[in-house]
Amino acid sequence: MQFDTYTYALFLPLVFVLYWALKSHLRWQNILLLVASYVFYGWWNWRMLALIAFTSLTTWGSGLLLRGDRSSHDRWWVAANVMLNLGILCLFKYYDFFQDSLLKALHLLGINADWPTLHLLLPVGISFYTFQAISYTIDVYRGDVKATRDPMAFGVFIAFFSQLVAGPIERAKDLLPQFLRCKSFDYDNAVVGMRQIIWGLAKKLVIADTMGRMVDPVFRDAVAQSPPALLTAGLLFAVQIYADFSGYSDIAIGSARLLNIRLTPNFRYPFFSRDLKELWQRWHITLMAWFRNYVYFPLGGSRCGRKRACVNIMVVFALSGLWHGANWTYVIWGIVNGLLLLPFVFLPKHQRSTNASWRELPQCLLTFILFALVLIIFRAEGLHHLNDIGFALAHGQWTGCSLYLEPLKYVVPFFIIEWVGRRHEFPLQSLPMPRVARWTIYWGLLWLIAEHSMGINTQFIYFQF
Repeated sequence: MQFDTYTYALFLPLVFVLYWALKSHLRWQNILLLVASYVFYGWWNWRMLALIAFTSLTTWGSGLLLRGDRSSHDRWWVAANVMLNLGILCLFKYYDFFQDSLLKALHLLGINADWPTLHLLLPVGISFYTFQAISYTIDVYRGDVKATRDPMAFGVFIAFFSQLVAGPIERAKDLLPQFLRCKSFDYDNAVVGMRQIIWGLAKKLVIADTMGRMVDPVFRDAVAQSPPALLTAGLLFAVQIYADFSGYSDIAIGSARLLNIRLTPNFRYPFFSRDLKELWQRWHITLMAWFRNYVYFPLGGSRCGRKRACVNIMVVFALSGLWHGANWTYVIWGIVNGLLLLPFVFLPKHQRSTNASWRELPQCLLTFILFALVLIIFRAEGLHHLNDIGFALAHGQWTGCSLYLEPLKYVVPFFIIEWVGRRHEFPLQSLPMPRVARWTIYWGLLWLIAEHSMGINTQFIYFQF
């Protein structure tokens, strides 16, 4: 089930009404959320419900088996559960990829080998809920959170429909306690949640899908494109993927707000960053926090000197690239971003304002352009496609580009709205204006959403990860 469908428009109000009708019965609320989450996920493929149920039960059980003393007994159970979850993820997502890569490498060495491919269907959201399950086991081992004995609450923690498919990736200490206590309806919070859902839908349907219709034909026939067309498409793809993924996150967080459940913000206006280090602190925040807490710090972080910090950064970015998909272009994209970030290890730290000012807009623009150009590697569908793009950029004719003007009527207003609202979690969070003006904005956005939803809608980009 996708957020931008009529099915979800019926599903969410039904869950909302039933949830608050059970406000005095915590256990029944959790049962409702678990059933609703499984219906939401099973709408895509009901056969994969067994996989997420298995992940939930084994991770919950392993948490109960931990003694909390960091003994060899605990280390064994943590390792077993982490390897089990990673094994499932690798089997479904990476087996065919690594098998094919190994066979090609052996062929280059003159060794003919053959192993069968599995061609398994990639479960939607497996990278997200697997990482969430792994973090729970490690946090219980570290003592950051106590193992819960409530299987229903834990099941909802893993499968909560709002953030199941594409995050945010939540830590148990932040989300799980919310399913262990009764909540009261918060009207103001629900209003903010509805605003966030509207803004998320507008970003997805009006901005992301429109950019996609402009960008996809260019990259589909990359060899025949001019360098200006490819570079412009690269800039527009950066806008597309940001509006698409942050739009999903807005809908997810807004939907949870209707149930008075708080999720972690996943984006903080990354394109208003003054350098790449700041951008990665604002982009896909929960994923980068996961790698920081469970990979970077355990490797030593920056405590072991600058050289070791550089190695750790490269490991994190290579793994984060691989996390995005079974394709070498993702790994290359991660490595390139890691290399671009290394100079910041050696630069002195300095204090600056939380948000960029008008004077810092040129820095923001340069950071955006650099990030977007590297993102072309991410957009490539494989090494051959990346080679085609590189060939066209190196040998193409620097002729005119038809993409220059059409996107401006979407991109310019979008970034103006984001700039004005950058001090809030999302631009519509606080609207200190007369009721008539507020409702004019709401109805205007709803009209744009309805108008653009009449076309061919694409699934959210991060569903494939």
